[in-house]
Amino acid sequence: MRKGTTIFDVLAVVFLGLTGLLTLAYVVILVNPYVPYNPYPPREQVWTNPSPTPTATLTPALPPTWTPTPTATATPIPSPTATRTPTLTPSPTPTWPPTATPTPRVTRAPYPFTCQVEYQMNRYGIPWSGVAGHIQDLDGNPLPGYNVAVNCPGVPETLNSVAGADARINLIYESEAAWERSCDPSAYRALDIRVRVYDKYPNPDGTYRAVSDWIVVQLGDWATRSLGYITCTLNWEEWKNR
Repeated sequence: MRKGTTIFDVLAVVFLGLTGLLTLAYVVILVNPYVPYNPYPPREQVWTNPSPTPTATLTPALPPTWTPTPTATATPIPSPTATRTPTLTPSPTPTWPPTATPTPRVTRAPYPFTCQVEYQMNRYGIPWSGVAGHIQDLDGNPLPGYNVAVNCPGVPETLNSVAGADARINLIYESEAAWERSCDPSAYRALDIRVRVYDKYPNPDGTYRAVSDWIVVQLGDWATRSLGYITCTLNWEEWKNR
């Protein structure tokens, strides 16, 4: 029993000594980390000489060049432009003798004659209602011989007037191609009367060709509208039956 205790005492002394040696080694490393037995010595820092700071070279500044101040240039004032004297426009020279202006012709129509109505007082100065008129060429010359159909209200259409056939009618209406038809010889009446002009000569079958359109005359029941005066003018200059 004594022998076992001695062994343990020796081991305790050995371990205690090793611990002391280990502690001493750490203290030495702490003081001088570059000892040979330090497994992790610190890296040596290489100190380099920094490049010298470049010295700025001072360039002598030259005095600023004197810039001449521009001299103001006088702008020439333009001389006034002379205004051109107006030229007189020559007046047209009159032609002598003057040239006659041609009489305008009536525009060609579907029928050889074009008729117009004018409302008047009848030529007798009494209660009378009817129609009258005359037939002429473009220059106003009478064209007698044409048949005129007058359709009074309630009366069938008939060729009952021939232009220029009655000298008395021609005298009253101052034309050698005049005609007249009364629809009420005793009163002023409001009437609608239809009038149409037919050719001078009949067709082979005995009928007559219409040479104007229908003209509607609307009379009033007063004196100044008791006569419908119809002027029929030829508008086909090449019409063969003129």
